[in-house]
Order: sequence, then C-alpha cells, then structure tokens
Amino acid sequence: MEENLKMDFIRKKANFCWRVGATGFSFASFGIGGVILGGLIAPLVKASTTDQNLRQKRTQKVIKYTFKGFTKMMVKLGIMTYEIEGLEQLKNSRQELVIANHPTLIDVVVLIGLMEQANCVVKQALWQNPFTKGAVQNAGYILNAGSEQFIQDCVDKLNQEQAASLLIFPEGTRTEKDTFLNEFQRGAANIALRAKVPIRPILIHCTPSTLTKNEKWYHVPSEPFHIQIKVMDALEIDDLLNDDCINPKNVRHLNHQLFQYFSQELCNDEQSR
Repeated sequence: MEENLKMDFIRKKANFCWRVGATGFSFASFGIGGVILGGLIAPLVKASTTDQNLRQKRTQKVIKYTFKGFTKMMVKLGIMTYEIEGLEQLKNSRQELVIANHPTLIDVVVLIGLMEQANCVVKQALWQNPFTKGAVQNAGYILNAGSEQFIQDCVDKLNQEQAASLLIFPEGTRTEKDTFLNEFQRGAANIALRAKVPIRPILIHCTPSTLTKNEKWYHVPSEPFHIQIKVMDALEIDDLLNDDCINPKNVRHLNHQLFQYFSQELCNDEQSR
C-alpha cells in the first residue's frame, strides 16, 4: 500500500514537471510563431493580392489554422483538454456580435481556432508591436483605442456585406483567480445596439482555474486543465429591449441585460456540474 502511494506520488510529480516544461515550450512556440506569422507569412499574403477584402480573408484563415494548431499541440502535450457544445453554430456564425466571458489567457486562441472566419478586437500593444502588427493589420482586426471611432469601426465591420462575426470579451480583461465574472464594459452593448446584429453568447469554464489575470504561465495547476465552451442561441436586440433607439440609457440597460444573462447561465452551469 505504502509502495503504491509512493509510486503514485512520483508519477504525479513527474507529470507536473512535464507540464511545466511543456507549458514553457508552448508559450515559446507561440512567440516564435507570432514572429514568423508577422514577419514572413503576413508580408507574403499581402504581396499575393491587391484586393483588401481577399487579403484580410486569407490572413484570417492563416491565423485561424495557426491558433487551431497551437490548441491541438497543447492537447497533445497533455497540458489541457477541451470540449465544445454547439460547434456548428460557432463555425457558421456570420454577421453576429460574438461575446464571451474571459477566464483564461488562451480563450481567444481557442475560439478563433474554432470559428470559420472571425474579426477581432486587438489592443494597442499588438497593433504597434513590430512582430504582430503585420498580421493583425492585414487581417483587418480592429484597434481598441477606447474611443468613439473604435465603436464605429466595429459597427462598420459588422455591417459589411457577408461580414464575418466580430469576437469581443465584454469584461475587457481576464477574470482574476477565484473571481466569477467581471463587470461588463459598455462597448459590446454599444456596438450591438448601433449595428443591429444578433448577439451570440459563449460561456467558457476552465477547471481547474489557470492562466487568469495576474497569473504567470508557470503557475501550472495540479492536473491538466479542461476548457468547456458552450455556444448559446443568438439573442436579438428586440428581445432584450423594448426600445432600440441609440441612447446612453438603452446602452446601459442592454449592458445590464447581457451581464445578468452571463451571470445566470454561468451560475446554472456551475450548479449542474
């Protein structure tokens, strides 16, 4: 009995050490991949056509398969597992505002890898970084400058003919460890109200919690983490608001409705698990 416990302890310790090393390898690979994508592949895609829409689609496709490959690599290395409910709804999403809670660092990587095509909002640091700006700008991603122009850029992107869906995290940042859900910023509600497009909620659970805000990559959990993604039915503005006029009151109300929806659905999922 004692010998079995000792062997079990050694196996768990060895697995933990492996996952620490594999996680470090994964993050290093992601960084190197970003350099290759931004410094080599993005310029080649840009040179392949003068059609801006075609260039954006091709770059988004490259990013999709890069992120999909990265996710599969982490699964193969034994770092993580994931499951998704409603994959077809996400893959076939078009001209929708896709909003998700944000429990881990790799949420955007996993989701974009699953979507057939997606527009995305990027921070100033990625927009200006010499190793990433080529890819994010070629892809037509939107700079989050926190201004009225940012809101309008998102609306214009969604209102284009046969537009891809736009992925946004309304919390604005990842949740901290042991935090259920951050308050929603009003950007997503503002965009949805102005664009008059369906809103597609996505619920994300990560067990055990890892890669949260202020948590370093080497803070590896005691076991491989599991990401559960649940794609919900699209919400229509008319079902959430009695009046869809664009004004601060309606933006606040819609934002509150969306926050309550996520709070309730995430809580229901937790109770049913």
